[in-house]
Amino acid sequence: MLHNYLTTTLRHLWRNRLFTALNILGLAIGISGCWVIYRIVSYEFSFDTQQPNRERIYRVVSHFKSEGNEGKNAGVPMPMAEAINEQVPGLEKVVPVWDHWKQSVLIPGGKAGSNQFSEPEKLIVTNNQYFEMVPHRWLAGNLATALDAPNQVVLTQSRAEKYFPGVPMTKVLGRTIIYDDTVTVRVSGVVADLGFPSSFDAQEFFPIKGTTNRNPNWGGVSSNNMLYIQLVPNAVPAKVLKQINAISALNGAENMKKYHFKRWHELLPLAQVHFSTEYGENMRKANRNVLYGLMGIAAFLLLLACINYINLTTAQMPQRAKEVGIRKTLGSSRWHLIRQFLGETLVITILAVVLSAFLSQWTLTYFEKLIPDGMNAYPAYGKMALFLVVLVVGVTGFSGLYPGWLVTRVQAVSMMRGQVTAEVGKGGLTMRKSLIVFQFVIAQLFIVGTMLVGRQLNYLLHKDLGFNREAVLLVNVPWKLSDKPAYKHRQFTMQQELAKQPGIAGVALGNAPMNQSFSSNSYQYKTKKGEVIEKGMYLKYIDTTLLAMYKIPLLAGRNLTASDTAREYIINETALHEFGIASPQEAIGKYIQQLDGHPIPIVGVVKDFHIGSFYQKIDPVLLMTNKNSLTTFNIKLNTSNPEQWQTAIQQIGKIWKSFYPTEPFEYKFYDSTLEEIYASDRNMSQVINLATAVAVVISCLGLFGLSTLIAYQRIKEVGVRKVLGATVVGIVGLLTRDFLKLVLVAILIASPIAYYFTDKWLQDFAYKVDIEWWIFGAGAVLALVIAFATVSFQSIKAALTNPVKSLRSE
Repeated sequence: MLHNYLTTTLRHLWRNRLFTALNILGLAIGISGCWVIYRIVSYEFSFDTQQPNRERIYRVVSHFKSEGNEGKNAGVPMPMAEAINEQVPGLEKVVPVWDHWKQSVLIPGGKAGSNQFSEPEKLIVTNNQYFEMVPHRWLAGNLATALDAPNQVVLTQSRAEKYFPGVPMTKVLGRTIIYDDTVTVRVSGVVADLGFPSSFDAQEFFPIKGTTNRNPNWGGVSSNNMLYIQLVPNAVPAKVLKQINAISALNGAENMKKYHFKRWHELLPLAQVHFSTEYGENMRKANRNVLYGLMGIAAFLLLLACINYINLTTAQMPQRAKEVGIRKTLGSSRWHLIRQFLGETLVITILAVVLSAFLSQWTLTYFEKLIPDGMNAYPAYGKMALFLVVLVVGVTGFSGLYPGWLVTRVQAVSMMRGQVTAEVGKGGLTMRKSLIVFQFVIAQLFIVGTMLVGRQLNYLLHKDLGFNREAVLLVNVPWKLSDKPAYKHRQFTMQQELAKQPGIAGVALGNAPMNQSFSSNSYQYKTKKGEVIEKGMYLKYIDTTLLAMYKIPLLAGRNLTASDTAREYIINETALHEFGIASPQEAIGKYIQQLDGHPIPIVGVVKDFHIGSFYQKIDPVLLMTNKNSLTTFNIKLNTSNPEQWQTAIQQIGKIWKSFYPTEPFEYKFYDSTLEEIYASDRNMSQVINLATAVAVVISCLGLFGLSTLIAYQRIKEVGVRKVLGATVVGIVGLLTRDFLKLVLVAILIASPIAYYFTDKWLQDFAYKVDIEWWIFGAGAVLALVIAFATVSFQSIKAALTNPVKSLRSE
């Protein structure tokens, strides 16, 4: 019996090769999109799931309120770890995790060049309890003594293999590492890398004992200083948190009163750490809403593929009428017929999965930038296999049950008489038409979304920012050399040397107008009536040439004068309005001051310019000069001669080597740094573009198959019409009209839905494009053109067929 079913299935699939290929390709595209998204989503949601006692581990985070505005920070005051460890009951482990920075690493005794590393990442300062909480396996050394003294470091296996290639882990123990050419430490332990995705991703561990950057001040909070706690079993988190807040409030009261802010702490469960994008710590995060959106896209793509299969399968029923009729006449039950259709669907689905494996691999390779870091290191083959099994069963059941059930409703007599089409297609708007409409509703949503997201992204990257950013290079002064007497303030001499070069139009030192690095402080302004207005302001350090180089216009007053310290300020228009000053001219000569500083005059007011992304409105900005804070070169290349830019950059590199011979010359075009600000938006745009292409291709595969079938079924009608004088254009219109009507209905349904979701997305931006009617019009025209091009091929072919051939059998 099984052999008979398999033989019949393979014969049918081979006999209808075109539709078999269309079904396999459609399902493969949908499955591959679902597969890729599953891998991404599964990886992100697997973070910290294998961490022991994860339900009892929390990160202590900080919340602030100042001037009615609330803020969040992943860090805590540095003294908190020691204080709560001594004073708060219910804590099993208290683990500080402080980011640590080193500029260079030197491994003594190695080959020159291969034993030097620059800017190592994932370095932390912590205590022994870290390794009691995080399940690293010890390969050398032991937990008891690894971090019990200064000048020690514990390495992960991957970091040890990088620093000491080919050396057994036991022999790495005791080896020496020199950081920043001055700090010598001894390797006190080597631990295995974690075998699962984890928020605890450090690679080098330093002891708190002897750490020079400890700060006993309870006022400052930095996201670089995080704190994890593990509660004892049955401890009440709310009670522990209450005691932590009491200790923090007592010790931080003086600073909170002085600077007019309120601070409290929350316990963030470990399960939420990887998704806590609202906290600005130095670690990669995932956005739950984005992941849910990807899951929705995957579901829609798979649903489109299944609908495509159902449409093509039900459309072929008239060709299979006699076969099914004979089976029913010979006694086949409904279940036997349904099982036959399920078997055919299973074979096609398995073939589609095989093809999707290649498509998925191509997608992961071609769109590598969209893949989360570290995903390929944790393939989870068991989970993937289970997912594919569930996917095959689900697709087979969903796609095969309806056609099988539908054919059982038709009487054997009707099948033998060829009356299947009439019986299956009863009721006006048939299921098949509804499914085609649904397919193109989804496709139209993606098309409009692609157009609008692309338009907004183009707006973000090309809108006037309030300054001229063309042909600007950014080069950072090496921070590790900035405090050395031999290099101190060397950048000012280099600035003068660069300004003499023929290919350079200008050189300024200071913070670029718009970037992802911010510092701020609170400032006070006293009005004529004696009222004190206090506002938080963003700070930027500039030299006397930066405004002119970026062409930021002064509305009143003058430029800053060179100074070693801040002696005068320039503010922007927004700051002017925040302080309630009527005009730029009136602001000149007024004084503002930090909460604990002395009054400093305003000497100029500049036109507003963007300092952050378009997600936020332009904030009040204060510009000042400070010799020690001017550590970024802003180099303007000559825009009249772009072909000479490469020569100019090479000359800048030579000058750099003469001033900083030990440091590599690294630069970025300012435009590229601005694009990095919208990297996530660009990635989302690429995902939507890819999803749109897949949705359109799947929908078109369905239309192509159905138009081929309809043209075949109506070939004799077309022959009669041609004999009676019908033109090719008229016949093409006859065969395509019904399909285009369905697409038009889909467009009418999709347009308001697309407007709702795109408008909701744009609400996140302070500055955005308008949603105009022509976007929906253009999307509709594009969908109709694609649909017409898809169905017209077979329609034209049918219209050009010699009627003698099509009517010969009559």
